[in-house]
Formats: sequence, structure tokens, C-alpha cells
Amino acid sequence: MKKILAIILVMIMSMALFACGEGSGVASCNVYATTYDNINTVSDPDAYASEANVGGVDQGNNNNPVDDGIIVSPYYTLKVNDKEVPVYGTRTANGIHSFVYLSIEDTGDAGFNLKMELKGTDESTVFKSAKSSVVVLPESHGVATEMDRENKLVTCNINSLGSFSFVFNKKEKEPLTVMVTEKIDTTKLFGNYEVVKIPVGDYSTASSKAETLFAEKDDAENKVYYFQKGKYQVDKITLPSNSILYLEEGAYIEAIPEGSKGAYDRPVRTPVVFVENKENVTIAGRGLFDFSKATGSTVSNWYTNDKDTFIINDCKNVKFYGITSINSQHWTLNVNSTENIHVKNVFFFAYRMYADGVMLSNCRDSLVEFSFIRTGDDAFETKSARASEMVTNNVIFQYCDAWTDKANAYGCVYECYNDTRNVLFRNCSVGFALGTWSAHLGSCIIQLGQTFNPNRITENITFENIEIYHSKNRALLNCYIGGTGGSSVGAGIIQNIYFKNITCANNYGKVLHVATYPDLENNRIAEINDLYLQNIVSNKTKITSANIEEHFEDEYYNPDSIYGGAFDRNKLHIS
Repeated sequence: MKKILAIILVMIMSMALFACGEGSGVASCNVYATTYDNINTVSDPDAYASEANVGGVDQGNNNNPVDDGIIVSPYYTLKVNDKEVPVYGTRTANGIHSFVYLSIEDTGDAGFNLKMELKGTDESTVFKSAKSSVVVLPESHGVATEMDRENKLVTCNINSLGSFSFVFNKKEKEPLTVMVTEKIDTTKLFGNYEVVKIPVGDYSTASSKAETLFAEKDDAENKVYYFQKGKYQVDKITLPSNSILYLEEGAYIEAIPEGSKGAYDRPVRTPVVFVENKENVTIAGRGLFDFSKATGSTVSNWYTNDKDTFIINDCKNVKFYGITSINSQHWTLNVNSTENIHVKNVFFFAYRMYADGVMLSNCRDSLVEFSFIRTGDDAFETKSARASEMVTNNVIFQYCDAWTDKANAYGCVYECYNDTRNVLFRNCSVGFALGTWSAHLGSCIIQLGQTFNPNRITENITFENIEIYHSKNRALLNCYIGGTGGSSVGAGIIQNIYFKNITCANNYGKVLHVATYPDLENNRIAEINDLYLQNIVSNKTKITSANIEEHFEDEYYNPDSIYGGAFDRNKLHIS
């Protein structure tokens, strides 16, 4: 019996850890595949995927809790350097998205090489046509592939960090995204903090909830709260200053909502992780948070299975690294009035309305990078959702990849109580931007929504080196003042917006859309000033002053009628 157990242990370890690197000049290193225990297979992938669209509205909202947050991918198996790694799948608004998370030990300047062998299962449909094709996004990675259609096999080499999405037949159907990141050096990360290992278990009951409210405990600082591999049920985690929440590879946290308490007797909706008025806090690891047991956000007041996600308020010096999140129902990483937050290597999948990805509101001096988000709402954004003394300023999003089933990829979006200045989106990509329900949608957008402060200004926003593969939005670039979906008036000023080196391979909308809903009744202006377009290419056509009218839509509204020509063409600068 001991011999059998030893063999099984060796087999498990061989799946989780294996060597990388081949050929001269490439380092020898170890690769770790994040593996979760007891993940189910499904007999009918279509039935599993269709749950993402039950009981919804035009945008595909889902109002019901679901089981099996992630499943074994029904479509693919994967070998990396001849070792099989687990491939999982989860719901999106447009089918199942398969995914793999790999971590590589630091190789310095020597580099690494991952030989990928992706094989389709009997359920996979993307290899059927004689014209079947595959591309790895973002294309700027330069990953060359070979496809053996008869054997449902794709091979390639990956030798850089980032997300790599295998897309078949130029469609969003049955994709696979492989995230490749540096392995976290826990010795360096933990420093001299005491490591407190949290036993696997249920921390959502009346008797156990307090055990994960670490901020409320005595002597709580200078500790690592370490969640081990295995499945947890958690209602709420709070963190003190000078602390680390760490999720080991394979830690799986089910966020448990409080449940219905009767008509209009609505409990306070609690986040699964809450940090407020703290400093020097890190949330990191290679674990997963699953919000499947929560409802969607548009349910009636008497149905109370709501659950907030990660909320960080009024903090300083926060790190959020490497976390996977699925099926959130509210803004996933919700950061407010915080200085110096660094987000890196996050892997978010969500299909519900309001399931925005990384949302920084009234934040400054912050950085978001090397992350992948596929969402049922906006992906990477700033807001000004508070009447806060801190205004959004000096925020950078870089090397991020977004897929948007319903809303926007990058931008300053909707809530805007205060000014927003100096936000940079650079070296980012969009896979599929599929939302068509509103005129304000795009890959790079500025939207002034709520009208509480009619004098607010959003200015000096730059979108640079953005690669878009497929867009069905109203336009790639969108500047808009008004309510969501064009349903109400807006106010404020947008000015000095820079769009540089932006390409779209497959664009089904305009390049630029500009629209305002001024609040004429209250004499509140809605004004869009200087916009700069430099080297914008749509469907292989470069946008110039000579052809801009074919690719530009300008709309001006008041509550009763529509007028054209509100935007001063002298404020549109094209080069």
C-alpha cells in the first residue's frame, strides 16, 4: 500500500512541477501548474455554458447561483514540455473559456522555452473544418503555431511571460488562455513575518465567521495568513496593516453569501476580502476565489444571495498579485481612494452584469500590469465613484489583455464625481469586444456619466500601443458624456485625450464615436475638446484627415431631438 501511495505522489508531483528549457542559451528552470482538487467533468458542455445566460436581460445577466464554478475543460488537454498539465474551464457570456495558470521560476536573462502541445477532445468542434485555423493572442507575442487538424493537435513554443489565448477560426468559440507568470518567491515576499497557516475548512458559519476577521484580532500585524491547497468556504476576510494574505497554489475559496432573510429584510452585503484604512497590505498567491453561489446583481430586493468581492478602501501601499477569480457579480477588484496599489498577474473570468474587472476609483500613483480579464462588464478602468478628497491621478495600466463580452475594455468609465487626470493605458490588447447594446461601448473609452458635479474634468488620458483583434462595439475609440446606454443627460468636460498606435484586425464598427447628452434644462455643459489620433489602423486602413469621415460618428443630443455637428472638427487632430 505504501508503495502505491508513493507512486501516486510521484505522479501528482510530476504534473505540478516539471523542468523547462531546451537548447543552448536557455535556462533550466521549474514550471508549476496550478492544480485544484476534485474538479468535476461535465457530460454536456452546452448545458453548462448556457447557465451564463439564464434569466437575463439584453446584456446576458444571470440572476441565479450556479454549481461547478470551474470544470475540467471539455475541449482540450495540454502538454508542456512533454508533461500533461490540468486544463480547466469556466462560464462566460459566450460559452466556456478554458484556462491554465503556469508559474516559472526566475531564469534571469537566460530565458526559457515552453513546448506546448494542445490536443482537442471528442467534444471540441473547432477542428472540424478543412479551413480550421488557430492564432495566439495577442498577436504581438509572435507565437507561431502548427495545426494537425486530423489529430486535433496544435503545437507551438512560448518563451515569454504574459497571457496566451488560443483562438480558433477567428471566433470566440472554445478559446484557451494560458497564463505564464513568474513564480512567487515566498521567502522574499514573507520576509520576517510570522506564517499562520489556515486549516482547510468552512469559515462561513455563524460559529466560524470570526476566525477569518484577522484585522479584528489582537497582535494581528506582521503576519502571513496562509491559505493552503484545498477548498475553503469563506464569508469574509479582513486584513490589518502590515500583513499578507497568501493563497498557495491550488487554494480554492468559495465565497458564501448570507442568503435570503425574507422580503425586504436585506442583510448587509459583505465582501469576501475587505481592507479599509490600512497600509502595507499584500494579497497574493496562485489560488482562486469562486463567486458562483452568489446571485446576479439585478435581482429583486427579497432575494439576497449577494456577495461583494475584493474591496480596498482608503489604503496606502497595497499589492494584489496572481489571484484567479471567477463568476463575480460586482466590481471584482474594487479599489477606492487608495494610494500606490500595484496589481499584477491577475486572472479574472466573469459573465454577469456589474462584474467589472480591475476598478480603481479616486486612486493615485498606482500600477496595473500583466493581467488577463474576460468579463461581462468593463475590464480595466478608473472611476471617480466617491466625493473623495483624493482624485484619480497618475495611474498606469500596462501589458494587460481584455476580452469584453458586453462592455468596455480600457478607460475612464461612468462614475465621475471628481476630476480624473493623467491615466495611461499602454502596451495592452483586446481579444474579442462583443458588446452591441449601447452607443458608448468601445475598446478605449472616456465616459462621463453621473451628473452630481457638473464641472468635473477628465483630461490627459493616453491610450498607446493597443492591439485589438475583433470588435463589434459601436467604435474602437469612444468619448461620451451621458447616462449609460444613452438613457439620460450628462455634464462635464473631456479634453486632451491621446490615442496612439492602435490597431484592429477585425473591426465591425466605427473607429471614433463622439457623443454628448447635455443637461440643457439646468445649463450644465457637456463638452468634448481636443482629441489626438496618431497612427490608428482599422482593418488594415490607416486613419487620416482625408478618410476620417468614413470612420467617425459625431452625435449631439438634447432630451427632445438630435442634432449633428456638435463636436468642433478643429479639435480633432490626426497624424
